[in-house]
Amino acid sequence: MVKKILYITMSNLGDALMGLPAFDFLRRMCPQAKIVVVAAPRTKCVFENHPEVDRLVIFDKAAPLGAKIALFFKLRKESFDIIIDLKDTFYRWGLKARHKNPAWVRYPAWCVHSSEKHLYKAVVALKGPDVEEDEFREYNSRRNPSFISLKDNAFIGKLLVESGIKRDEEVVLVVPGARSDLKKWPAQGYAEVVKTIRKTYGLSVVLVGDKDDQPLIRQIIQESGEVVIDLSGRMTFGQLSALVLRSKVVICNDSGVLHTASYLEKPVIGIYGPSDYREYGPWSKRGLVVRKDILCSPCEKAHCRNQTRQCITTVRPYDVMLALRLILEGDEARVRENRFRRILLVRTDRIGDVLISTPVIKAIRDHYPTSYIAMMVSSYTRELVEGNPYLDRVIVFDKDRHNSLFSTWNFSQRLKKEGFDTAIILYPTVRTHLLCFLAGIKERIGYDWRAPYLLTTVIPHKKQEGLKHELEYNFDLLKPLGISEIQPELHLNLKESAERSVEGLLGSLGVSSRDRLVAISPAASCVSRLWSARKFAEVIDCLSAFFRVKVLLVADSQHRPIVEEVVRSARSKPIDLSGRLSLSELASLFKRCALVISNDSGPVHVAVAVKTPVISIFGRNQPGLGPLRWGPLGRSDVVVYKKTDCDPCLAHDCQSRFKCLEAITSDEVFAHARRILQEVLVPQK
Repeated sequence: MVKKILYITMSNLGDALMGLPAFDFLRRMCPQAKIVVVAAPRTKCVFENHPEVDRLVIFDKAAPLGAKIALFFKLRKESFDIIIDLKDTFYRWGLKARHKNPAWVRYPAWCVHSSEKHLYKAVVALKGPDVEEDEFREYNSRRNPSFISLKDNAFIGKLLVESGIKRDEEVVLVVPGARSDLKKWPAQGYAEVVKTIRKTYGLSVVLVGDKDDQPLIRQIIQESGEVVIDLSGRMTFGQLSALVLRSKVVICNDSGVLHTASYLEKPVIGIYGPSDYREYGPWSKRGLVVRKDILCSPCEKAHCRNQTRQCITTVRPYDVMLALRLILEGDEARVRENRFRRILLVRTDRIGDVLISTPVIKAIRDHYPTSYIAMMVSSYTRELVEGNPYLDRVIVFDKDRHNSLFSTWNFSQRLKKEGFDTAIILYPTVRTHLLCFLAGIKERIGYDWRAPYLLTTVIPHKKQEGLKHELEYNFDLLKPLGISEIQPELHLNLKESAERSVEGLLGSLGVSSRDRLVAISPAASCVSRLWSARKFAEVIDCLSAFFRVKVLLVADSQHRPIVEEVVRSARSKPIDLSGRLSLSELASLFKRCALVISNDSGPVHVAVAVKTPVISIFGRNQPGLGPLRWGPLGRSDVVVYKKTDCDPCLAHDCQSRFKCLEAITSDEVFAHARRILQEVLVPQK
């Protein structure tokens, strides 16, 4: 019969909590035995009020050697039947007992997490090394929250009521502190998460930390601008544990509270950087890790080698909110280990093509939240994806600069150092296929067009048939990743600097914040997309006559002559902004507009991305070039298109003077514009 057990726990709070399943196992196996616990000053809080502990010995590992020896002789006077020393100190060697945890342990493959390893030591000490996984899982299935006293529960209940929380209301507990600065997610990220939780779910948010965390918590509250409850520096460990039990979900860094929530089987979201999440991550049944598969993580170092803290700073608020959504919807099983750890998207063509590809980024992020996702684009379209919350990095490939075999090789070797395991090539060219092949990317997914022999997974190229939208063709490439859901919403990040620049430019041209604006984009990259400048001018004159609007003409500097022709043809005075806007500024301008009218070109999709209604004027009679494949995706958007009897359509080599475009009248375009604008604007009397 076991009469007395010596249990030596770890010095770190998180480690001590991960050892609790081992402590619980000892109590269940030996219900009559007395348990003496040796704990450090930092971990005594776990055991000092634990009703299953018969005696608690506080001992600091930094104590002098004499004190350690004195404790040894004191413990040797007692007769222990079992010694479980999770720290593997010399006490385990010097003290006698019938059962001890083994000095060297060979863990089975299924025993990975530290909480499992601690428990395994205790199980092997009592049951031997031949324990089966199912038996072990049963030992690890029960929790004992009795260290949380009734007094602690009452204190938390009263404190929450005093803070305006109803007695039966669950809260989201946010704990932004950590012992190591390297493990702390930035305050700006937590502030954005707090703001989104309040606006999206309407849940009450409680911020908790010790006194050292109070400046950080005040910063989070200030930057979020939300009404939240600050309980930092106001509770003991037992009271914090009681608060965890009252919480709907806990969001925190790699810290002691994460392991408290894990032990208590509460839903917990852990934001991880340098720590190995497989060994130290959340271990509750409903725990999620938010992390990024960057090359140097997990390093398990106390200091960042390059001082960037990239492992923790690359985590975005969207990543945390996605984890929260999965927890709240009970879909956390979606986050799993997969072979798609570092994914490269390749789209090096033009504006509209890149924007239409942005739903692909979100689809991958939603299905593989922990993957590191980068996108390779041309220098011209870089602004369209910079700041995208679903992307971790933007890589610029300048085809004019890397136009030789030597420069292509050099670029591919730089790409190789990024360690991508999967490439999805949305725009097939020989050079992009070759780049991904030379970069040693193991899985290369693309179309069977232009050097498909350089790919590993080939999808039939049928875009020329024009049977569905380009966005849907893009999603065909995601099927090898097990993704079939389509959310056709374009994303373009609006930059504050661009918005300020546009505001200043419009102000210098006499446009006030009260003016209602309509933007006209009369240019295009191909002559087969150009509607008549004269007809654009007629539409502008009708808009100016019928509505109180100011009309803005936009184009890049290359197409300024087209804009100048429109200006000469118009009786009213539209504002010429050609060559004066970057892509970011164009997006900010369109956001200010009530309507955009454009040829079939990139600005159409910029307008869609910022949710401004657009009228897109289409020509050409080729299915692969028509509106079914390239039309705008917004609900209020309009396509103006006249199908003609040209067969075959020769596009820019048209021999019929582009009669498909000529068939579209200015009255027809204005009628669509009037219908859209009448919903928001007052007609001119």
